[in-house]
Amino acid sequence: MKESSAMVRSIILGGQDGLVNVLGIVLAVAKATHDKRVILISGLAATFAESISMAAVAYTSAKAGNEYYSSRKKRNQEFDHPIRDALIVGLSALVGSLVPLAAFVFWNVFTASWATLVISTVVLFVAGILKGKYTGVPLVKSGVELAVVGMVAAIAGYLIGTALGALPG
Repeated sequence: MKESSAMVRSIILGGQDGLVNVLGIVLAVAKATHDKRVILISGLAATFAESISMAAVAYTSAKAGNEYYSSRKKRNQEFDHPIRDALIVGLSALVGSLVPLAAFVFWNVFTASWATLVISTVVLFVAGILKGKYTGVPLVKSGVELAVVGMVAAIAGYLIGTALGALPG
């Protein structure tokens, strides 16, 4: 059971973090520049930096937790697999990061900005429902929780993009 718990935690951590961070970035850049190429470049740069960073953080934090418990002669199964945790978090961050970028490949900036909000909200809601199935939390409550967190980040990205786009060039 602890194995499943650790895996669900890692998938949610990486996937939500990747999606939310890249969503905020692409919305900010879209609002500030209206340049599809710049949006995709900044989004992809963030995607890969985010995924590698999250994998490294998962590895070092799981390793540190394992070392801490080992030094105390205790074991906590959630910290037994730093490499597995790094791979799961890193891959989840990669997949999550690509969600908000997909719309910009197919549509113009205005349409893609709205589409990515809808798509990202739906993906976060569904991820929350899946999380709820594993954690026993009511499904709708869990789905709404993840969707709201993501949309708060999206609104922050949009507002930052609005402010940066208003700067004199």
